[in-house]
Amino acid sequence: MIMTAAVTGIRSVDIINLTFDAIDWINGEIRITQHKTGKTLALPLTTDVGEAIQDYILNGRPKSDLPFVFLRAKSPAVQLGRTLPYQTFNVYRKKLGLPKCTFHGLRRAVGTNMVISGVPVTTVSQVLGHSSIEPTKQYISLDSTHLKECALNLEGFMPEKGGGHL
Repeated sequence: MIMTAAVTGIRSVDIINLTFDAIDWINGEIRITQHKTGKTLALPLTTDVGEAIQDYILNGRPKSDLPFVFLRAKSPAVQLGRTLPYQTFNVYRKKLGLPKCTFHGLRRAVGTNMVISGVPVTTVSQVLGHSSIEPTKQYISLDSTHLKECALNLEGFMPEKGGGHL
């Protein structure tokens, strides 16, 4: 579940609603209808995400006929509640000594990393399933690496100590 969010940027509500028929193993794709926007989103099923989901299904998922991929581990096995992705993430985050972060922070990290890597904002918007590029713009301001490249070099413009005024 965490790997799926960290690699794809899928919202937690869409992860808890992820069904077996949304995963196209043959063509390597995850296809969902987003809860928030109602729009269909198709994302690549990367090797690491595919292997993590496969491992969970074969070794961690409680036995159930429910169509949802991820189920509550405690009996009875039912669909995950809305807060469980964050609670699960928080347990692992603490074990790793990572700073406090929301589950949605994984989604933001996917968008931010894509922007930092030079992926066009229009593509980032499509991958995150945003209805326009407006919500995606928030990820641009987090690109401090590229923002530093745009900063002006003020060397030679700064007055010496005790010298002139700006």
